[in-house]
This record gives sequence, C-alpha cells and structure tokens, in this order.
Amino acid sequence: MRRSGIGRSLIRARRVGRAAFAVAIFLTLVTPARAQQYRLFSASLRGRRDKWPSEAPGSGEFRIFDSDPSSSWSAAEPGQSDELYDSVDLEEAGTAASPTRRCVLIQCVLIPAEPGPPPPKLFTKPVTLWTATALFLGFAVGIKGPLDDGFQGMHFTDEGFFQNWTYGGGADKASHFVISADIAGLLSDAYTLNRLTPNQAFALSFAASLMAGFFVEMGDGLTPYGFSPQDLAADALGAFFGALIKREHLDDVIGFRLGLTPTTIPPELTAGHVFFGIDYSREVFTADLKIPGLADHLHFQPGISRFLLLSFVFMTKGYGYEAPLPERYQEIGFEVGLNIPEILRAVGVRNTTWWGDLLLRAFDFVRIPFTQIGVYYNLANQKWYGPSAPYQFY
Repeated sequence: MRRSGIGRSLIRARRVGRAAFAVAIFLTLVTPARAQQYRLFSASLRGRRDKWPSEAPGSGEFRIFDSDPSSSWSAAEPGQSDELYDSVDLEEAGTAASPTRRCVLIQCVLIPAEPGPPPPKLFTKPVTLWTATALFLGFAVGIKGPLDDGFQGMHFTDEGFFQNWTYGGGADKASHFVISADIAGLLSDAYTLNRLTPNQAFALSFAASLMAGFFVEMGDGLTPYGFSPQDLAADALGAFFGALIKREHLDDVIGFRLGLTPTTIPPELTAGHVFFGIDYSREVFTADLKIPGLADHLHFQPGISRFLLLSFVFMTKGYGYEAPLPERYQEIGFEVGLNIPEILRAVGVRNTTWWGDLLLRAFDFVRIPFTQIGVYYNLANQKWYGPSAPYQFY
C-alpha cells in the first residue's frame, strides 16, 4: 500500500514508539532467582552408574549389584519407588587367605516415593510485573498514533509481505519479526529466572509479545494506515521463534539483530517524489549464527573465530517515497562480522551485573555498522556486489 505525505509525522511516531517499546523492555531489570540443584547420587558417587570404575582404589572389587541371587536386592514392594538412591551399605568380607577389607556389595535401598514439589505458581508478582509492563508498553505505542492525529473508524489494510509493490518492500515485516523475537527472548529469560518452567516461560513470553504487537496494530487500525494482518503475522512468527530458541537453549547459537546502514540516494532520483517519513534504505535486519555457541554444541575448538558472527541479511533501498522510485530494490546478503558480546566477555564483562547484562543484550540486539564484510545480491537487477553494498545505492 502506498502512503501519502500526510502521514509523515504519524509513521515517524509509530517507528519511534516501537523502538521505545523495545528499549524500555531491555532497560527493565531481570529479577534474579535462586537456582536449585537436585542430585540422584551424592557427590562421592557422582556420575553415570554404567561408567563407574570396576575397581575402587584401595577397597578391592567395586560392584553395583551382588551376583548372589539371595542378596537383599529385590523388586520394589507396592507403594515403593524402584529408583536407586545414594544410600549405601558396605559389607565386609574376608577369609584367612584374604583378610583385607573388600567391598562386595553396594546395597541399593528402596524407599517410598515422595511427591515432588508442586508446580510453581504462574503469575507471581515478578512475572505479573513483567507481563503487565510488556502489555502496557504495547498499548502505549498503539494508542500514540490516534492520540496524535485523531481517532478514525477501525479498518484493515492489506499491506502484503515481501512483494516488490509493498510500501516497505518487506523491510517493515522484517522489523516486526526481529523486534518481537528479541522481546520474546528477553521475557522468556525473565520468566525463567523467576522460576517458571521452560514450557510456562515459552508460552507466556510468546503470548505477551504477541499481545503487545496486537495492541500496536489495534492503534494503527484507528489511524489512516489501518490494522495490518501481515504485521501481526510477522509479530507472531518473531515471538514464536524468539521464545522457542530460548526454550531449546539455542540462543547462544541463533540471534536476530537490526541495525543502520548509512545510505545516500542520489537526489536526481528523488526529484518529484515525496518522502513520507520512514526510509528503510538505512536499516538492515540480520539472522545470526554465533560461532562460540555452535562450537559448544558441536564440541570443537573455535579458536579466534569465536569472535565472529555469520549472518544472513535483508534490506531494501529506495522505498519510502510517493510516488514509488522506479529504481528501488530489495537486497539479501551474507556477512562475516565481529561478535561484539563475545569480545566484551573476553575482557571481563559478565551478565551477573545489571550493567553487564544490559550491555551484552544491547549488542545482541543492535548491529554495529562497519564491523562486518560480506557479499550482497540485488534482487531487482540480479547482480552481486561487494562489501560496500549496504552503504551505497545501486
């Protein structure tokens, strides 16, 4: 959908509001939670049972079960657990020929099963505060547009997704996806630290992020631009993947960022065209593969490559004008860039302090210009360009 010049201030407010929404969420402090550890075996017998040594130093033969069928090991009685616990009885055996102490049996005692702790309450005070903050900020961003420019009747707009004819060429949808993914990831961390289960944190962070996006679109529906189902779909996908990556503990491998790409469009191309307040020519959106996390999961030594990111990028150039520029285009690319959070960790920054956590999260969210090189493909003229492509108009 093409936008007219009258919407300049409203679109700017809309974008600033969304940015404020993300920044406000990031600035909220994560309430620490006390971690609890549960062990089946005591520290002295820690490890997998099938990996225990057959010989215990200084104590002779070391076996889990007595080979004698008359031993005290037997099936569990009704109402008892059949699990092994770290309660052990060591029997002493010896003969005249072998008077030394010899451990011939670790007797695994069966004890009645005890009920586990009840599931944590879902909406504790910290969880409620986090959720309410996300929803309130989504509502505040959504209501800003109609408050600034007057309320209109609720209506919907078919904006499309990534088609060339759309007013943003899909950059607006990429923005919705990236922001929603990072907000859902942050909320998931907050919920997990406040003792929600992984599934609870996943469901609630997805729902809260999506509802915040819904409030934003409801506000747009009361402005000249209308409620965009495509924007909400991008919010839903971003929130889902952001929460899923946290639940599966893949946030050290996969991330999403947005950044600026300073780009000047030749003035002769824009003559006679009205700029309506938002220019995706200066924005880039990335999906990142983090090498140190990948190394941890695949068990290899990354060496100096731990300080690098591999990124898939998407951007548009020349959108944001009415009438549309004939020369506008979409661009994808592949980059190798500096992993700023990993560099900060190497110099001692830790997420155990509020400022360290905030700093690491900020650089996980923001792409810093001129810290990467790559190759880029112009989807309009079907040509590849070199490292300077994000900052030039082709």
